[in-house]
Amino acid sequence: MATKKIADKIIKSTCVFTANTLEPKAAAVLISGNEIAGVVEPHEVDAYVGPDTQLYDCGDRTVLPGFNDAHTHFIQNGVMKDADYTLSLEGARTKEEVCERIREFAQSHLDNAWVVGCDLNYSEWEDGEEPTKELLDELVPDRPAYFASWDMHVGWVNSLALESVGYEPETKDPEGGFIGRNEDGSLKGLNYEPPANDPVWGMANLAADMDRALGNVISECLSYGVTATGCVWPYGGISEEDTIRVFSEFEQSGKLPIRVSCFVKLEDGLANAHRFASELQGEHLRFAGTKLITDGICEGHTGYLTEPYADDPSTCGEPTVGYEKLLDLVAQADASGYGVRLHAIGNGAVKQALDVFEEVGTRQGFKGHRNAIEHIETCRPEDLERFAKLGVVASMQPIHSVLNVDGYPALLGEKWVPYMWPVRSLLDSKAVVAFGTDAPVWNLNPMEGIYAAITRKQPWDGAPEDGFVPSQRTSLAQALQAYTYGSAFVENFENRIGTLAEGKLADIVVMDRNLFAATPDEILEAKPAYTFIDGDVVFEAPGLDLCVE
Repeated sequence: MATKKIADKIIKSTCVFTANTLEPKAAAVLISGNEIAGVVEPHEVDAYVGPDTQLYDCGDRTVLPGFNDAHTHFIQNGVMKDADYTLSLEGARTKEEVCERIREFAQSHLDNAWVVGCDLNYSEWEDGEEPTKELLDELVPDRPAYFASWDMHVGWVNSLALESVGYEPETKDPEGGFIGRNEDGSLKGLNYEPPANDPVWGMANLAADMDRALGNVISECLSYGVTATGCVWPYGGISEEDTIRVFSEFEQSGKLPIRVSCFVKLEDGLANAHRFASELQGEHLRFAGTKLITDGICEGHTGYLTEPYADDPSTCGEPTVGYEKLLDLVAQADASGYGVRLHAIGNGAVKQALDVFEEVGTRQGFKGHRNAIEHIETCRPEDLERFAKLGVVASMQPIHSVLNVDGYPALLGEKWVPYMWPVRSLLDSKAVVAFGTDAPVWNLNPMEGIYAAITRKQPWDGAPEDGFVPSQRTSLAQALQAYTYGSAFVENFENRIGTLAEGKLADIVVMDRNLFAATPDEILEAKPAYTFIDGDVVFEAPGLDLCVE
């Protein structure tokens, strides 16, 4: 029961989802200043209404905590979604179409210092042909150029880009990545994994108009009801220093309404973690932990598996960081009080991550740090129960589960299909699950991820008809809870956001319909009517006014 006090705002609905439980209820959310003063029964509202109280009577529209995208590369997403700076090659399947789009974009954007693009997919080029630096030199001869693959693990560069970053034939491969070379040792123009691509992409991204790029993506967040995000390393090549600088400048100038929890790179000595843990302590920009990539992706056979790939029995992939080194790094973070989030896509990488968390906990004590494994595209069945046992959060992107429904079983083999993106199994084991998008891998609209979670279907065409691994579907309430409470939990921020409860920050979304009475297709189409942050309306759908003075 809320303390009897006149509320500044009251949001009333027959469908309030607090995320404290899996059941919506009729209730009214009281707002005083920037905090929730309580959640009360509808019949109690009059006691909190004063002459200046604003009452939002939402009918049966769903009211819930602001969506929290637990895993983004936020500034990189802003730059990549700036259509005047980054060319999307989505849908361009042939070499001819790719080349034509690049040529036209370069000629129509002569003021851009770099020619930058994303969503490159050359897997369907004829005869298995790959892009080369010579081809990109022809298309963009006057400026450095960088094009990221659709999964952002491969970068296509021209000669000027290679020169800009100082890559030469004798340059050593960075740890965790490699620079593509021809048989004669010359540079191919394709580089693999973030450590090899980040130096190039970072230079390209920093040349963008940050006010425009970041401002646009913040506005997009508010329109989707996304009020918070976990921004995780890597940052599209932008250095940690520059990433935090850009965020800090936005915060200091009042241009960062959303809440950003930063997860910096897990490195030996933890210098940046120590620095930013002391510097970033606000409620709109904060340090939340560390992050490291421990394998690649299965489509490139760089995801680390416990058994050989079904379509290439010669390899299981390899971890990008071995057990002993990972153990040392996680132990350092644990001793300093920092949670660790480990990118682990293949089941071998997932097992290694769990083994490391278990060993560190056994040696140093289980302290309740918000350790997490990111992605979990496949998992050994015997490892599913270990998440809850070890207190490891499963940070997943449900939209990813439907992006390669035809190719993934062929990669790993039918044996592993039941354990592909095993969201429901992890929830049933009582693990905490956090949802996000991995933007810019996917857009920030949470309804597409929620649709994928509850149907295991692609939001653009509803395929496959019965869903991909339908046994792993979640309920709507579970998906919403993962996108609110679960995300706040992995960010160690659930004491302030993630649920509707007295004392929490008033970050609230009013949807345009009752999600719990909607079909999956209707849920997919749902949009926010209002987005509140700190109790203020930061987004209002056009033509809708639910406020009763």
